[in-house]
Amino acid sequence: MDTIILENRFSVHQKLMILFYLGAPIIVALVSLSKLDLNYIGYLVLFVLCIIYGVLICISYSKRGFIKINSDLYRGLFFRNKLILKKRIDLRNKSVISVLKFKKHQKFAFFSAAKPDLATSFNALEINILNDRHTVREEIITLKMTENADRTIKFLTTNFNLKNEVFSPDFS
Repeated sequence: MDTIILENRFSVHQKLMILFYLGAPIIVALVSLSKLDLNYIGYLVLFVLCIIYGVLICISYSKRGFIKINSDLYRGLFFRNKLILKKRIDLRNKSVISVLKFKKHQKFAFFSAAKPDLATSFNALEINILNDRHTVREEIITLKMTENADRTIKFLTTNFNLKNEVFSPDFS
């Protein structure tokens, strides 16, 4: 079982949004419930809210990567180097891997009143699996760092029967 853990699932801005907007009501409920004289149902609700907030923290600090189990490729979600979720990637009729580079923008949510168009731009490296003629393309992951894209290409070409090629579709 080979594993490669690449990048954080969310940016710092997105983590703040998850933990603040989704977590704040849970924390308010936790503080409110903890000050009351609770019966067993209240403690059960308090316990469930703690579990939900813990799951939010795990999701917000998770990382993306790939895992090879037997001869199958899975896209994985990792928290502290432990696999949480996995999704199988179908490699049938796919023999080529290619990296496409895009310029993307992400808007900031909490600056919208002062500057509604305030955004950060970054290079996105989209890794795709393709058929031989490059006419069928499936995105498997998008990364921000070139080093991680290179590590991913090396992982996929050494562990699977994939060739790294420049994307150029042949529709003839």
